Amino acid sequence: MLKKLAALATLAAAFAVAPSAPARADDGYTVKIPTVTHIQVITAEPGEPIVLEVSASANYPTPPAGNIAVTVSAGGNAARGAQVAAAKPVFSTTVHFVDKPIRVKGPRLPKGGYLAHAALTPDDAARFLPSSDTTGFRIGAADAGGGDKGGALPNTGGPDLIWLVLGAGLVAAGAGGVGYGRRRSAPAAA
Repeated sequence: MLKKLAALATLAAAFAVAPSAPARADDGYTVKIPTVTHIQVITAEPGEPIVLEVSASANYPTPPAGNIAVTVSAGGNAARGAQVAAAKPVFSTTVHFVDKPIRVKGPRLPKGGYLAHAALTPDDAARFLPSSDTTGFRIGAADAGGGDKGGALPNTGGPDLIWLVLGAGLVAAGAGGVGYGRRRSAPAAA
């Protein structure tokens, strides 16, 4: 008991000696808010001009205003974006975004695969961080569904089912382990 009282007295002395200044942030530090740039292909048909829609958002009451640089490069898919980024763009422009999505009309492009890239440079660089987005698209690709666009439905199961089965197995194993651990064994007769 004496050891516990000595430890308690030492702890009380440490709190009495320690300065009680409140924690505060550095005076010159301001938090920059992350932004998200969005680019979507609206129209990409053979013989027609491409139409893209760009916008930006942030976790803030007003969206980040700024310049969005739009670039379309010949390439393939977004996975090869690093290779295509060095390729010469077939179309590029810059638009000023305020709060509504902006439609950008581009040129007529030959059949093939393309990458559309949008990069936001915020007007208020002291408050918002820059961001970018890339999407791949094809012009003149054969439709998989017989005539309607899209044909095959994306993200409708597939490999994600394995995670559901694995998760259910882990929950069952955990419940079995808890049940086994809580079982009472018969007390040994002495």
